[in-house]
Amino acid sequence: MLDGDHLAAVNPPPPDPADHLHSTIALVVAHHRRFGYHHFVINHLWRTPEELDDLRRRLLEVDPGSRIHCFLLTLPLDENLRRIQRRQAARALDEQEFERQTVAEERHVLSASPTGSVGEPFDVSAPPEELVATMRRRIGL
Repeated sequence: MLDGDHLAAVNPPPPDPADHLHSTIALVVAHHRRFGYHHFVINHLWRTPEELDDLRRRLLEVDPGSRIHCFLLTLPLDENLRRIQRRQAARALDEQEFERQTVAEERHVLSASPTGSVGEPFDVSAPPEELVATMRRRIGL
């Protein structure tokens, strides 16, 4: 599991954040592949189809035979807000406002992209065991 936000959390921000992130992901994937790892989940919100295409190109340079699946995890807004509220019960700090703002910003960014352009939509409303089974079918496992 590679989290894009954590891999490229640098200060000051790089001149081209997507380039910095993608080169870092390619470097980390190449490193792990040398140790026998073949499956990676990369968590990040890509904002444009071009950004996603750039990452695909770089990963195929690491391993030209790779199968790459890109999913855009979706959730109805009311369920997303309910989950934010439920998570707060387990936190010492109140992060609800930050999470609500992030949800609004992400939805705004994604509404500007054509459906499917930054990943195949994948509704994550179901329980985890159903999601895993569905995801495995969709990627051919």
